[in-house]
Amino acid sequence: MTYRSVDVHNHFYPKEYLEYLVSRTGERIRAEQTGDESYVCICGDVRVAHIDRPGHYDVEARIRDLDAAGMDTQIMSKTIPAPELLPRDEGVYWAKKINDALAEAVAKYPGRLYAYATLPYQDVDAAIVELERCKKELNFNGIQMFSNMQGEVMYQEKFDPIFQMAGDYDLPILLHPTIPMTSEAMDKSKIPYQLYGYTLDSTLCVISLIFNGTFERNTKFKLIHAHLGGIAPYMVRRLKDSWKGYAHEWGLEREQLPEETYRERVWADTTSFYLPAMKCCLEWLGPEHMMLGTDYAHRVGDPEGAIKSLIDLGEELELPQDQVDMMLGKNAEELFNLPPLSSYPANK
Repeated sequence: MTYRSVDVHNHFYPKEYLEYLVSRTGERIRAEQTGDESYVCICGDVRVAHIDRPGHYDVEARIRDLDAAGMDTQIMSKTIPAPELLPRDEGVYWAKKINDALAEAVAKYPGRLYAYATLPYQDVDAAIVELERCKKELNFNGIQMFSNMQGEVMYQEKFDPIFQMAGDYDLPILLHPTIPMTSEAMDKSKIPYQLYGYTLDSTLCVISLIFNGTFERNTKFKLIHAHLGGIAPYMVRRLKDSWKGYAHEWGLEREQLPEETYRERVWADTTSFYLPAMKCCLEWLGPEHMMLGTDYAHRVGDPEGAIKSLIDLGEELELPQDQVDMMLGKNAEELFNLPPLSSYPANK
């Protein structure tokens, strides 16, 4: 490996937030402590997240895990269950508390850690105020957004101020799944959300943002589609044919073809680690639009194997080293405006 590695898809649970979720006994969104260093997060009757390592909530343990995995830098986000699933006042309060915890971690390990803003999407005005604070006071480098907001679709124009501010402030959006809108179907099928529910939900969101004009109305924001682009890269022909054959029946018109918008303004992280899928994504998006992701803090993640999967991809396809370096970290450095790691004294 010759270039700095930057993990753009990973998660951090502040311990105080976990303890709050544990206190919500009997509520739909809650957590349970399952051991001295482990928790499980629950929505209704479904376990949506497992916290199995101290590094998922303890920053010193996280740095030890990064060192062991050979990972230079992470841009941290809050994952499911996030504050937008809570009642309004609680959501606004905990979004601020989580951002403060992320800022504290970043200040402790400059150059190693950066952060995405956590926002209370159930109140767009409050989300805008908090995003302003995250940019101007906390110096965050991106925005965490979820695939729906308690069942509301994100292409509604009421969310446009967030997309507009993301573009104006040059803050990339990590589009991550939450409780999927297909949860009832997944529950009936007895299939974990992690298998199809999450990747389908994020794809529904990204494509609907394109189809319904969010990208066209807000021309500057950039988006990272989690989990190797969900299912989008593997159904490109279907995407083209569906737009060509049926868009007019839904009253949809765009100045640019949806697949072109996706390829120009969407990046995929490599959280999949399955070589044939990575090849497919690479063939469509190119090395300029793929970035390293680990999904650290989820059981489907692989912090130790994420870098290796990119190295293996480069070797199997005999990619030039500069293309591998793009995906390892160079694309992320440019997209998130990260200073060189060597500019921090502790990392020289």
